[in-house]
Amino acid sequence: MTCAEFKELAGAFALDALEPEERAAAEAHLLELHHEGCKEALQKARATAGRLASALDEPRVAERVWQRIEAGLAAPARRRPAWPASAGWAVAAALAVAAFLLLRDRNRLRDEAGALKAGAEQAAAAANRSADLAGRCARALDAARTGSASAREAIALLERPGARVVAFTGVGKAGQSAFAVLAPDGRRALLVSTTLLPAADRDYQLWVVPAAKGAAPAPAGLVASAANGVAVAEFDSRLLSAGAAALAVSAEPKGGSPTGKPTEVLLLAKPSG
Repeated sequence: MTCAEFKELAGAFALDALEPEERAAAEAHLLELHHEGCKEALQKARATAGRLASALDEPRVAERVWQRIEAGLAAPARRRPAWPASAGWAVAAALAVAAFLLLRDRNRLRDEAGALKAGAEQAAAAANRSADLAGRCARALDAARTGSASAREAIALLERPGARVVAFTGVGKAGQSAFAVLAPDGRRALLVSTTLLPAADRDYQLWVVPAAKGAAPAPAGLVASAANGVAVAEFDSRLLSAGAAALAVSAEPKGGSPTGKPTEVLLLAKPSG
């Protein structure tokens, strides 16, 4: 192997992309005493390879790309054009960079498509949950549609664009269930329940937990429930104007909480949930 041939293969040698026969010839040439810039060319090629490796984040180049590079480098020397000594390395580096960019773009598009699909599935699931809550709330309101101004107001609010329905979670073993119909701006909320049966010795009371950190629950009105357990009541809108972290319903002695704090919380809902 001549010095000119070695310098032409220096880039591929630095990339370890030579065929075994060519690599053996190149290593044998390096052991010779006299050279015309061979070692300098190899040093430059290795430095460039190192800079390229540090500039790319995990360049997972497909195996077929390296096979094509190796096939091109393994072609007979007489078929190669008389390029400058660094041309072989430049081509190999350009192909590696191009392959990395194509692979990166493909992975990015795949990730974006996956994120869009997941977002669509989550949005569809949220829409289904919202529609289910709204349907259940509407069925509960049907029991109080006639003769109840509050029920009619709740139905009208439920039909407004942007209105939301939030389900209350039962606390303890009481077994009550309810919904809150929220105005689009969050400044109005109505309780809808079919399980708050009236009792001679107690009342049901509404509570608003302010959004301010550490704020205590504030009493927000009493609930008048019918004999069949149907109840529609409005939370004090003045307490909702500053935002609410939670809404609650408690069981209290007749007339409401004597301490200004919930006695027995039955239902709890988070408007932002």
